[in-house]
Amino acid sequence: MKIVVIEDEDNTRSGIIKLIGKLGPDYEVIGEADNGLSGISLIEELRPDLVIADIKMPQATGIEMLQQLKERGHRHKTVILTGFSEYEYARKALQLGVFEFLEKPITAEDLRVTLEKVKEELNFQTAAGMPAGNAAAQAEQLLQQLLGREDIDRPLLSSYIGQGMGLEEQLPLFLVTIYLGKQFDNVARHMLPIISSLLKPYGRQAVCSVVQDQSLAALVQPDSANRELQHYVKEVLLPAVRNLDSYAAISVAEMNDVSRLKPSFDRLKELRKWFIAVEGSDVVLNVGQLERLQLERRVLSYPSTIENKLKMAVSSHTPDEAGRHLEQWLDFCLRGVYDPQHIIDASVRLVSAMLQTVSGLYGERITFDYQQEWLHPILSSQTRQELQAAFAVIARQLSSIRPESNPVPYSMIVQKTIRILQERYQDGVTLEEIAAELHITPEYLSGLFTREAGRNFTAFLKEHRIRKAKELLLESGLKMFEIAQQVGYPDPKYFSRVFKEMTGLSPAEYQKLNRG
Repeated sequence: MKIVVIEDEDNTRSGIIKLIGKLGPDYEVIGEADNGLSGISLIEELRPDLVIADIKMPQATGIEMLQQLKERGHRHKTVILTGFSEYEYARKALQLGVFEFLEKPITAEDLRVTLEKVKEELNFQTAAGMPAGNAAAQAEQLLQQLLGREDIDRPLLSSYIGQGMGLEEQLPLFLVTIYLGKQFDNVARHMLPIISSLLKPYGRQAVCSVVQDQSLAALVQPDSANRELQHYVKEVLLPAVRNLDSYAAISVAEMNDVSRLKPSFDRLKELRKWFIAVEGSDVVLNVGQLERLQLERRVLSYPSTIENKLKMAVSSHTPDEAGRHLEQWLDFCLRGVYDPQHIIDASVRLVSAMLQTVSGLYGERITFDYQQEWLHPILSSQTRQELQAAFAVIARQLSSIRPESNPVPYSMIVQKTIRILQERYQDGVTLEEIAAELHITPEYLSGLFTREAGRNFTAFLKEHRIRKAKELLLESGLKMFEIAQQVGYPDPKYFSRVFKEMTGLSPAEYQKLNRG
């Protein structure tokens, strides 16, 4: 532990330093000063773990010194030396987060016990994930940990971030999230300091990136109780954010204290999809508005008529007409206040029905290629712009789908291989087994099959199994583990993982969205 001693009485300062030297190698005095101003410079330069300071000193008192250091972002542990008549000073010191008081004259035992307490506290902070650095850096790192990690002591870190930012109980506290989506990698690093500088005039703030959510988060406390954050964010923050990412979505939640940080973040994340249902480039949503939208939502009916028109347009090879029907559906969804999850579910069902028509016309290979590419962006849409972008990709790619002309027939060997695969796909048939039955080498069969079928044996087998699983999901009353076994997957969890990789949906989601 690195220690600085600030004391104007030479004998007292010298005595404390000698006592510390006798307490063992864990404690090292790295600097000393005889007044508050010199103490500030010394602490700025040396960045100690602990400061031992007299409460009354020339040029700057211990209180004034701590106040200036706090304003400059220092959050070292502090032990104050105090006399019997100095308790008004002591009260002010408590407000500045002083760790402990030692009353003069100091005994060796008092000092030993106090330093042990400080050491335990520092060790505890390290174990709990408390980052090193000044208060601003610590607050940002702690905010990031509180939002992004589970293996932490949440109450302890919440307490530290409150101390580090100097949060006051009587003032409101807000969480602001800025969802960047696909632009996160391009703009997040540049946007962080801009957000921080824009929020500084409003009050205390810490800003961090939440990589797994593709968003930024800011913990904000105004410098007075009558400052309204929603207006400030809309008028000051939103325009700056939109200059860098025109599709960014900002949400705000008010909290009672820092312990509500993660639940508030999760709540905003859960409600963020309502940006799909809300129109306007100047919208900043708060929890109250989002909850009102939930109450005002209308029932969304599945567009069976649009589905039939869409399938007819695909069947008649008129992709422009199909694109218009997709646009018609999207316009209908976005005109009313519908639950965004219902919009997403119905959209997935609509596109899945279209994919089945594409499969019948152009072959299952094309369907497998497009399933992930079309369905995943819809499922992961968080804003209106992301959903519109997902549909734009589908409409564009529909125009590029062409039926194969004069497909080359398979050779007799590959035809026999496919027939055996279709007969025994449930039993875990392998390329080596089929090659042995056909009296050829596995290497020869593998190369011939890949060349003629356009994908290797394993991929072809997987596609066939998932195709059969789809039929069973929609037409049988079998349980999920029974379907998995029927199509050659003894492990239902592995079956679910493969199914989602191939289709973009879990088996349960596929069944729910396509059974009608």
